[in-house]
Amino acid sequence: MKQTMKQMRKGMFMLLLVTMMVTLLAACGSNNVSNGNAGDTKNAGADSTQTSNEAGKAPDPATLKLMLFGDKPIELDKVLTEFENRTKDTLNTKLDIEFNPFADHKQKLNLKMTAGEVVDAAFDAPWGSLNQNVSLGYYQELDKYFNNDEYPGLKKAFSEEFLNANKINGHIYSIPMTNAFYDIEVVYIRKDLREKFGMQPVQSYDDLKTYLEKVQQSEKGMIPFALKNDRGFFKMFGHEEKLTNVKMISGVSPAFNVFLSDDGKKVIGATTLGDSADKFASLPTPYNDPYYMYPQYDKAVEWNKFVQKDVLSEKDPGALFVAGKSAANEATINATAQVRQKLQAAVPGADIELFVYNSKMRNMEQGAIGTDYKAWNDIVIPVTSKNADRTMKFFDWLFSSQENHDLFENGIEGEHWTKDGDRNYKMTDKTTNYLFPGYEFTWSPTMSRINSDNDAETLKLLDYQSKPDTYYQQPLTGFVFNAEPVKTEIAKMSTISTYEPLFKNGLDKDWKGSAAKMNKELESLGLEKIRQEVINQVQAFLDNSGK
Repeated sequence: MKQTMKQMRKGMFMLLLVTMMVTLLAACGSNNVSNGNAGDTKNAGADSTQTSNEAGKAPDPATLKLMLFGDKPIELDKVLTEFENRTKDTLNTKLDIEFNPFADHKQKLNLKMTAGEVVDAAFDAPWGSLNQNVSLGYYQELDKYFNNDEYPGLKKAFSEEFLNANKINGHIYSIPMTNAFYDIEVVYIRKDLREKFGMQPVQSYDDLKTYLEKVQQSEKGMIPFALKNDRGFFKMFGHEEKLTNVKMISGVSPAFNVFLSDDGKKVIGATTLGDSADKFASLPTPYNDPYYMYPQYDKAVEWNKFVQKDVLSEKDPGALFVAGKSAANEATINATAQVRQKLQAAVPGADIELFVYNSKMRNMEQGAIGTDYKAWNDIVIPVTSKNADRTMKFFDWLFSSQENHDLFENGIEGEHWTKDGDRNYKMTDKTTNYLFPGYEFTWSPTMSRINSDNDAETLKLLDYQSKPDTYYQQPLTGFVFNAEPVKTEIAKMSTISTYEPLFKNGLDKDWKGSAAKMNKELESLGLEKIRQEVINQVQAFLDNSGK
């Protein structure tokens, strides 16, 4: 086990190195992206409070308003008090952290931005509204805080190459948060139930289906597979092929798959769900099939019989699983040890095990996971904040030492966790009192500790996802879509939210007909203008040698 831990540490270090090497060669994407209103508000974040004074004394007290999503940790206030006690003579800063349900966070953040409400730091991400909000001028440029000796913690924790890979329009608009370049998706199942049924470990979709059927037959009142309203089956049943000439473009609604020529220099098509057959006619086989990129929806219909009846109102299926009310839950591997602990606290004798449904990842094949070397998650400083310097001083403190980082990511040492070597940790009976969402706020490839309480198979997979040769570089690395030219049209695409939950949860047997109907509605609202803008921006990116 100790050898595995050493390999993990080495893997994490190598991961950071490969980021540097790849991003030196890869484009960092200017795309001629407009700053929207950023030019008018760039200086709006100048601090209204002191961050230091000439005598070297603590600055005047300040409270920073932060926005995250998820459940507030039970003993967060205890950790914040410890933070304040440690820093009262230096930072003299308090944190007021607002936690919103995941399903509401994006909307609440956007409403506060449009209303000009003060927020000092908030979670956002490329899969959320990061790129769009940057183009709308909602977030401050943060270039000056990095590679700056006045912020040594940030300088040490974030290499120039890693930051370059996460720039938008040539500037840094966020603090990028990641501990690897992928978090392997898994289905958590109840090991104790699987053994009760006399089954071998689940190693295929067929095995999983058999397990769910046995739950349905034998465990009356238990939901076989609890899903989340807006995610459905998430990434299950998707293609596992290596896509080197196809890229889904994020930061635009609806999502488009962009297809490139064999030499990668020309856009030959951009399609979205429900497009008519003529949009696919010029694409090579098998992409000329309008439904090839959407194998998951037929499967979702087939598997819907295992899902809770009120799935469209379900916001937290994970809570059902750890309470023993469901027999399976789709999540990612990083949460395994904590999920096990919460389940066992609620259901004595229960245990979990993982089914990695992507077979390439399950078999830990080299070059199986595509990446653009961007962080998954980000912290942004809205232009409404008057405490930008103060906020970045906090994050500088956070990343300036392992001790500071540990306090927020894991809680109070000896109470919420204990050390296990240089880079690992073990849980205590009070760990569940401080389950902080590090993926939103603290994750770092070099500072985030590995949970030694994971089972051996999970540790192998965590090691696997930390290795550089696990990944291949996706096409259009460095491209960022600028939503500004079509922001009016994108705002009209909200009709998608009526249809997509039905497709993702398998609630619409005629999803193909419904998708075509949805597409027609979107056409009348400006879909083709958005499509052409996607094609134009990607082609301009390619013509400029990926810059």
